[in-house]
Amino acid sequence: MSTLSPPLFFTLKERLVFLGFLILILCASLGFKFYQFHILKSQNNPQITAQILLQYPKIKNNKTYFVLKLKSDFGIFYTTSREDLRPLQHRFLALRLILDKVSFMDFLRGFYAPSFSLILLPDKDFKTPLREAIANQHETQLMGEYYGTLFLSDSLPKDWRKLAQSYGISHIFAISGFHTGILSAVGFFILGLIYKPLHRRFFPYRNAFFDLGFLVILGLFVYYFFLTQSPSYLRALAMSCVAFFLAYRGLDVLRLESLLWCVLCLLAFFPSLVFSVGFYFSSLGVLYIFLFFKYFKTPQSFVGKVLYGAALNAYVFFSMGIVVYYFFPYFSPLSLFSLLITPLFALYYPFVLLLHLLKLGGILDSLLLAWLHLPTHTILLQPSFALFLLCNALTLWAVFSSRAFLALLAINCAYFGYGIYLYFYGF
Repeated sequence: MSTLSPPLFFTLKERLVFLGFLILILCASLGFKFYQFHILKSQNNPQITAQILLQYPKIKNNKTYFVLKLKSDFGIFYTTSREDLRPLQHRFLALRLILDKVSFMDFLRGFYAPSFSLILLPDKDFKTPLREAIANQHETQLMGEYYGTLFLSDSLPKDWRKLAQSYGISHIFAISGFHTGILSAVGFFILGLIYKPLHRRFFPYRNAFFDLGFLVILGLFVYYFFLTQSPSYLRALAMSCVAFFLAYRGLDVLRLESLLWCVLCLLAFFPSLVFSVGFYFSSLGVLYIFLFFKYFKTPQSFVGKVLYGAALNAYVFFSMGIVVYYFFPYFSPLSLFSLLITPLFALYYPFVLLLHLLKLGGILDSLLLAWLHLPTHTILLQPSFALFLLCNALTLWAVFSSRAFLALLAINCAYFGYGIYLYFYGF
């Protein structure tokens, strides 16, 4: 981290003033959410319009029903239907909700509510032509849905979810900061090829970093509207905007305090993120990257930088192990392949995006389907709550202590080894 860059704030007073501003923003955000909640609760079984994000069957007491994950103007919620529904994913419907047992806290975190009078609407999602353009390049529906997840943030098909759990690569399917970084790098490269000759000839006085950064951020916003407000992408986009602002102002983007204020800003504007496991994982992952930069300096040689990147990837992978398994306790030694798949995805993602733009999206289907059909097996590996708290405490301590930084890694590596033992000998 550069010691020449000025801090974001110079005095405690400045920090307190900005914190007070964020508290006011938080109150306004909560007030608006409560207004939405009050409007809904004041109606007797309100009728709302929503889009079906996910639809899957479940069986209870030998009876089959459908679980629907819906997105409306006020957020995401779940309901069920005992009707014999045909596949309706991405379609719009009108329905009446029974909200008697839904509290404001439930409303913030995303809730379940019984429903009735489901009416399918003729409205079509504006992404439908894009889905069709992607699907037409593939011989199987499974591969069309796979790329719909990668490019449009659609739900990942069940078969691919199982594979993602086994290989520990669920993060590459949820469009988030990782994808934003890849798209930003590609955007800077492509726009730079066009902009730099024009910059040298016509306007050398302009700040090239600002112009290119602004165009890249603008492109990311356009992509965001194509994704129709994907929560994980929105978090990443907000962090990208803050990072760009800090870098443009000459402030140190990699300061731990900068990350703290970025997280607080997101929570102030989007208070429901406090209940988001994805936001917790995103913030934790970025924190571990910052901590690695703090305790290990970037080498100068090319080979050294490659090894440094590999070590960073491994540190984040192992350090997040226990907290990830606490929420998603599916373990397989195959997850070690994530150390290779994750960096390779940075090349694969823009490559397959280009293939689809060239109408050649199906070239890799046979290889991917062969990979999908390889046998995998996972076990349940559930860390205790005490171990989960210990890892969070060590994470906070690691901000001040390199010993805690290394202890966190050691505990997670030991737990991963314990998982391997259970996988082969415990079951």
